[in-house]
Amino acid sequence: MADANQPTLPLSLADIEGLVKTLYTPGSPKKITETEATLRVIQRSPQGWEVADALLNSNDESVRFFGALTFTVKINADSAQLNEQDSQVVLYKLIHHLVSSPASSTATRKLCSTLAQYFCKPISGWRFCLHSLIASFASQQPVLDDALDGQPAPVVLLPQLSEEQLLILLDFAMNLADETKKMSNSPNRTVHHRMIDNTETQETLLRISFERGINCLSAASTFGESIGERLATASLKCFTGWVFYGQTEFKPCPEKLRHLRSNTHFALACLEYGIDDAMELIADILENYPQFLESNDREMLWSTVKGPWGLGLLENVDNDTIALARIIVAYGQSLLDSKVLYKEPTLPHHQEVMAFLHGLLKYPEPIGIDDEIAPIALDFWSSYVSTISDEVFELTESSPRPAWLEQASTHVFQVMSEFVNKIIYPDAAVSKSWDDESKKTFKVFRVDVRDIIQEAFNVLHDALLDQFIEFTTRSLHEKRWLELEAGLFCLISVSDLSAQPVDARLQTLFQLPLFTIMLTTPEIPSVTRRGVVDTVAAFNDFFLRHAEYLPQVLPFLLNALAQPSLAQSAAKSFASLCSQCRKSLTNELPSFFEMYQQFSSYATATEYTRSRVLEGIAAIVQAQDTDERRLAGTRQLFEYIAQDAMKAVNSVKEHGDAESGLEHALTTLKCLLSIGRAMQATDEEAIDLDSERPPSEFWTRGPGKEIQNQIINFVSYLSQLFPADADICETACNILRVGAKEVVPGPFVLPPSATVNFILKSSIQTPRLPYVLETACCWISSNKNDKSGEYQAECQRLLHHILGLMQMLQHPRNDPEIAVGCIEVIQKFININPIIFMGEAPDVLKAMFDFSIESLRSPEVLPKRAACQLWRDIFELSGSTKSEHQNTGKEIVNHFGASVVSALIYNVCGEVDGTSLPNVTDPLRKCINAEPRSRMWITQALAAQPLLSQANDDPALQEIIRKFVEGSVR
Repeated sequence: MADANQPTLPLSLADIEGLVKTLYTPGSPKKITETEATLRVIQRSPQGWEVADALLNSNDESVRFFGALTFTVKINADSAQLNEQDSQVVLYKLIHHLVSSPASSTATRKLCSTLAQYFCKPISGWRFCLHSLIASFASQQPVLDDALDGQPAPVVLLPQLSEEQLLILLDFAMNLADETKKMSNSPNRTVHHRMIDNTETQETLLRISFERGINCLSAASTFGESIGERLATASLKCFTGWVFYGQTEFKPCPEKLRHLRSNTHFALACLEYGIDDAMELIADILENYPQFLESNDREMLWSTVKGPWGLGLLENVDNDTIALARIIVAYGQSLLDSKVLYKEPTLPHHQEVMAFLHGLLKYPEPIGIDDEIAPIALDFWSSYVSTISDEVFELTESSPRPAWLEQASTHVFQVMSEFVNKIIYPDAAVSKSWDDESKKTFKVFRVDVRDIIQEAFNVLHDALLDQFIEFTTRSLHEKRWLELEAGLFCLISVSDLSAQPVDARLQTLFQLPLFTIMLTTPEIPSVTRRGVVDTVAAFNDFFLRHAEYLPQVLPFLLNALAQPSLAQSAAKSFASLCSQCRKSLTNELPSFFEMYQQFSSYATATEYTRSRVLEGIAAIVQAQDTDERRLAGTRQLFEYIAQDAMKAVNSVKEHGDAESGLEHALTTLKCLLSIGRAMQATDEEAIDLDSERPPSEFWTRGPGKEIQNQIINFVSYLSQLFPADADICETACNILRVGAKEVVPGPFVLPPSATVNFILKSSIQTPRLPYVLETACCWISSNKNDKSGEYQAECQRLLHHILGLMQMLQHPRNDPEIAVGCIEVIQKFININPIIFMGEAPDVLKAMFDFSIESLRSPEVLPKRAACQLWRDIFELSGSTKSEHQNTGKEIVNHFGASVVSALIYNVCGEVDGTSLPNVTDPLRKCINAEPRSRMWITQALAAQPLLSQANDDPALQEIIRKFVEGSVR
């Protein structure tokens, strides 16, 4: 390195200083960017070391800071190029600049950081860094390691230093811990060995700094308080940094922790002196490294917490109270982790700690704004309840209940009461003033409480349920609506946990006029009404077992539909209850029709709510005891459907409002779909499979035929009105699928032509055409037992349409999804009704199966796999002696087998990815099993492969091919 007194700089020192001052002076962004780029080049230049040294001699603080920054850049980027002598020179200059300007400043702090980074570099030979700096400050010149033998010990030198010098030493020591901790995963342990060498000096530095800081705080002067607080704060932060460094790096030599623990009592003393961040730092240690504190430290800490200082903070809540709550919770958690807190409940100390932890939930202010303590306490109680729950789970029926469990259960029971009070919504005047963050905090707190309640149920069981029911019924009697909601919230939390029905307990609540009160008391808050709606959903099974409550429940749900915040959940519960209890509600049908007419005028009568309410009413219609009564109810339902359909038509035809028309059309079809699903025969309805009586024609040729015609007209007309809308198309398909699983005639079990006519209107441009083709597959499957001529004719129409789609598509790669859909329809015919192929002209069959063979050769994965599955089934059919359609399979294989095998071998020879290879070999295996000519086809296919055909004269290759064919056939 060049001498700093004669620097060879790329620019003059004055010019460089000018650039630095420009950088830190507000101005044009462009100019600042250009200046920054120039200075970056100077920093990285070989002369950067001299530039840094020169800038640190400046009187300007920003220039000195940039000098220190430049040293940092050079050390991190170029220190590996230094030799041992140059490295010592850099260290000497850094210490020189640090001790020359001991006043705390940004440049001084940057120098401390730079020195800490230097310490960590491989080129550093600075072993006793703390002693070196202490001696340097004492002598006002750099003292490196080789000169330390002639220096007094740190314990002698440190009392001679000023407070400012101690602050700088503490800053450096804290940086030292931070920088070396970053190297925890480094296999080179040299830097950590050097840190251990400095531990005793660090102990002395902390002790003297703590003592001087606390002595200054004890003095009466304002100056003493100021410098004392600075020293105590810096000492505490440095102490914490070294504690967490020691947590990981002192594991090989845990005895070194004593040099840190010797100062713990000073750190704890900072609490009562009100040192900034003292509570947060102590809480950090308790939360993340509780093992660091020894028993005497814990006693001192708890004595401080329960003394006048701690009690005063808990009484007069402020930000310090929140920090103290963290300490109490972390202290309790450490006792909980060791299990002594609940296994030794009679110890006065443990009782005292538990009392404090319960006390953290006593504050009446609402969560979200004023009470920030309860969320902290929640962390402890979540762990406590979970721990007790796990202990109970480990108990067997024969094992004795431990003596401590009764007291632990009492604490769980008590904290449940405390949490119930904390999750009560505040008055509307308060909650309306909440911002989004406050709302989120309260909501998250309630969710966490719900989780704790569920854990507590494993400990308390029915006793907890009784507690919640008693709280809820009392709130109802006293008309404390927000408390009622909190009680219901707790009941909902345990609704799914009881191993057997608890109907007798629940009847204590539901036999009260809860739902009638909700209907007749307008001042009840909406949040409480929402809680009642959620309660109905949570205890759905109870109401199914006790249908006597439904005449109260269902009108309440219909009334709740008027409120936007309740409408969706109320509609969902209404549909569910009506569906499950349909037979017990048949006499209520007229009143439900009345209520629906009123509901349809509400602003909340959206597509979703209408469809769910009509689904519920339709389930009751389905439960009527005769087809005539079902028809009357269905007519009424369809009147509501027709009103929406007419709105859709009028919006488009008369007002030109396509958007509104689409909304009404989609509502019509979604409601129609919900009605159809609700009117499907239930699983419990008995079907006499041996009956020789022909099925009823009530819905197909009798009075109910008009309903089927309306369904077909709704689907057909609205689909034509909005042919480009994907949702309309998909919903129409779903309506046509409703009757697919039915085994008895019904309003939605449509004639075969209805579905085929809809599918025949599709083209390549039809939105969600693959879904339409899936509907075709459903239709084929649902009519597999139909042997009528009408069904066969419809199958022929559908088959021709699929061929037309293939011809329009031309090649599978033009739209792989459509190609897959077409192939799957053909496959469905092969498996269910292959006889229809026998009536087709050869050119029709050739076009169809050629498309599948082209799919086999296509690089598109999905069509390839679909075609493989098709031909697997065809080969299997041709070889199945048990199938009445074996000859059909053989005819297809006779015409196309060789071409299919050629395409499969084409894939095997390298034209298929590894994941699809099993799909290709499967049909090949079926072919070999079923077809005697497979050996010849495979041999011919291999001979046609271009690469193999070029080596026909190679005997070795021919032998390999022979073995491949023989192995495949075997």
